[in-house]
Amino acid sequence: MKGSKSFKKWLALFMVVAMVCGLTACSSGSAGTTAAPENTTAAPTTTAAEKETTTAAPDASGDKMKVTVSVQAGTGVEEAWTAVAKAYMEKNPGVEVVIDLKPVDGYAEWVQKAFTTAGTETDIVNINLAGAVASGKSINWLEYMSNDSPYSDGTWQEQFNFEAQVRDLARNEMTSLSLDSVQVVWTYNKDIFEEVGVEPPKTWDEFITVCEKIQAAGYQPIAMAGDYNSFWSGAMGWLAQIYADQTTRSMIEVYKAQEGDFCYDPDVDGVWSYDPTDPYNDDSYKVNQNAVRVFKAVMDGTYTADTPGMRTVWSNMAKIFPQYAGGDSFFGTDNNGSVSLFYQGKAAMRPDTCGRLIQFKNDMEKLRSGGSVTGSDDAVIEGVKEFNIGTFNMPTMEGDGIEAPVRTIEVATGFLGAIKKDKAHDDQVADLLMYFSSEEGQSLFLSTGIENAMTVQGPSLVYNVKLPADIQASFDNLSFIGNCQKGNGQKLARGMSGSSGDIDASYRLFYDYTYKFLSGDIDIEAWVKEHCANIDQYKEEAMISSGISASDLEHPENQPTGQ
Repeated sequence: MKGSKSFKKWLALFMVVAMVCGLTACSSGSAGTTAAPENTTAAPTTTAAEKETTTAAPDASGDKMKVTVSVQAGTGVEEAWTAVAKAYMEKNPGVEVVIDLKPVDGYAEWVQKAFTTAGTETDIVNINLAGAVASGKSINWLEYMSNDSPYSDGTWQEQFNFEAQVRDLARNEMTSLSLDSVQVVWTYNKDIFEEVGVEPPKTWDEFITVCEKIQAAGYQPIAMAGDYNSFWSGAMGWLAQIYADQTTRSMIEVYKAQEGDFCYDPDVDGVWSYDPTDPYNDDSYKVNQNAVRVFKAVMDGTYTADTPGMRTVWSNMAKIFPQYAGGDSFFGTDNNGSVSLFYQGKAAMRPDTCGRLIQFKNDMEKLRSGGSVTGSDDAVIEGVKEFNIGTFNMPTMEGDGIEAPVRTIEVATGFLGAIKKDKAHDDQVADLLMYFSSEEGQSLFLSTGIENAMTVQGPSLVYNVKLPADIQASFDNLSFIGNCQKGNGQKLARGMSGSSGDIDASYRLFYDYTYKFLSGDIDIEAWVKEHCANIDQYKEEAMISSGISASDLEHPENQPTGQ
């Protein structure tokens, strides 16, 4: 999700809400089923029990070596980590694992302080919230990934989807281990689809046809927030990024690391070739991207929103919104309102994260037992109807300027890092996470957590994990189609943003003129003109916020002066 703070902000908000509900999208409290994405390394088949484990040596004082886990707390998380710790200590009697979970509120401040406190006992943390203070102070998991694992028949990286992990190839670093996933999909009411006689659409034209038929049958086709928050960091913002990405995939050839660049890796960038059919073609493990070249292309107009592709995208958007999403009421609908419409059986489709599947299952169980269903604001949703829920991936757009099949927003989450100490201690911390990320360790963690009301967010990135059949079934139809936020193909989708944060004023402008366009007050050419003016107005601010100066653009091969 590099370079897209809006989704990070959404994810952070989602995480806080999720913690309250037992959903922990950004912490190790999230969970999921076993699902290997396309184009990944084959999973090992031998269980941990078939391989001998080693016992850690005590420290020099004769005491047990202590490893402290200080991730964010959440429903079922303590029980799950405690079960893992107990099992690990049975295999490694020379180690004491201390579970010291921290509250969500104030965690970011706490973990940043932990990295700057000498002699801290804290080891494993949610490193995504540590910020810049963790730089150079974190254990580099890449140093261990090729090691044989005592908890599986293979190396550590073969236990899980290694390709989905966030890595800095230029620095040869991987300081975050992510075992969970969250993915943006379309959820739909299977009962309405069956009644109307339609199937989940695969293309945007099919999507329009499905909407027409559902509306003719007396239902609102789409329940979706249309307020500013949605355009900025919610569903409408997601769609803007997802479909802008379809038009700009080839720009990777402009801003990829080139020979002589500070971030160039000959073993990676020297063998890479552009392939729009591969949704993982611009992932960090395949090619390095040079942020200086990104902004250089924006500044000189090589990378622009004034394209046939952007006209195709927003002309297509206008065929759906607002008429199939509640008409004029679409712009006044917030997220809770869209959930209510969907739960009440008044609307047939809703974009959401795949975590909604388990949330929905739990809500229907509440309904059947006579309980009430509430939204994220804790207000009771009246008139909830029980129905069968399904998912489908983003319908792909076709037409002028569309370069590649659609991708979605899919994020590896969990973000487990650790504070670097001495070599023996670091080795032990890595060994604990090696067990945690094994089939045995994750199965224990997830099953215990689920028993204690921890809910799952999406497919697990650990191979061969077995979950209860009803939870497993919820994710059976999900598939990975690539993450549009791995590259910069959506850089200009909603205005301007820098790597250190969104330019809020730019996003506000984007909402204003997009509202006018979707309301029919301006045409597509006026929208493009205003969008490009927005980018021109804020591109320098976005560049500076990314630690890049105008002088850096003259020598994009050099490390930016502000980084």
